[in-house]
Amino acid sequence: MIKFSFLIFFVLLITAGCANNRQQIDTLADEVYSNYNLKPPLPPKLFVSDGCSCWPDSDWVECCVKHDLFYWKGGNREDRLEADLMLKKCVSEKASPVLGTIMYYGVRLGGVWWLPTTFRWGFGWEYPQSGPPNIPY
Repeated sequence: MIKFSFLIFFVLLITAGCANNRQQIDTLADEVYSNYNLKPPLPPKLFVSDGCSCWPDSDWVECCVKHDLFYWKGGNREDRLEADLMLKKCVSEKASPVLGTIMYYGVRLGGVWWLPTTFRWGFGWEYPQSGPPNIPY
């Protein structure tokens, strides 16, 4: 019974997270992008964010959008680790250290460059590229 209850909770959590406010996320993404002075080369695809990638968008959604900006740009493995640690710190401060840690491990597992997802590391570049040309992961 406990396993079934956990499954129901997990499905509801994921469903709630996927039902984000597109207009709010787009506005926040434009704001975040304009506040960062990113060094070229920049990806050929325009920056977009899906908020917290099928995780509930709450008081910490800005953390996720900033994280998406760095995932969009891509780069090497040290850049990715830095982006993921930044997400963990931001969510820990806005919500709780437990939630920050859960989200950190989620992006470490789910945001790998070699999966052809819309939220992978380097998603602003054509798959399977994970960042600027001639910069290995």
